[in-house]
Amino acid sequence: MSSDSKPAALLSEVYRLAGERDWDAVKARVHPDFILYEAESLPFGGEWKGKDALQRCAAAMYATWEEASVNIHEITGGEEWAVVVLSLTMKSKKTGRTFTQTVNEAARFDDGLLKELRIHYFDAAEVTAEAGEAA
Repeated sequence: MSSDSKPAALLSEVYRLAGERDWDAVKARVHPDFILYEAESLPFGGEWKGKDALQRCAAAMYATWEEASVNIHEITGGEEWAVVVLSLTMKSKKTGRTFTQTVNEAARFDDGLLKELRIHYFDAAEVTAEAGEAA
């Protein structure tokens, strides 16, 4: 496996393309059996399946907040898995408060395609409490 086909490099490319909102290019790097897992307690939680799952989940996540931004700190990986450490800063529609969560996202690849993404928030309860429409 060449270094550019290692999971960390592949995940970095997926995040770059998603950040550019080049969803067709993202879909080309996603396995047909892709599944994304968000904590069930989140307003955008659950299992998101299919080649467009990343796009649909991102749209739902961003729509939850008045503002949201991602800052990727590092991506590292092995032969099958890669992990990204990022900060997600959100402004609540419900409370108006801006807060930041550390998020770790574990990605598994199969034949060079993103097959699974498991998203872990530092404090999913805080995210859930801040989510929602303003009163």
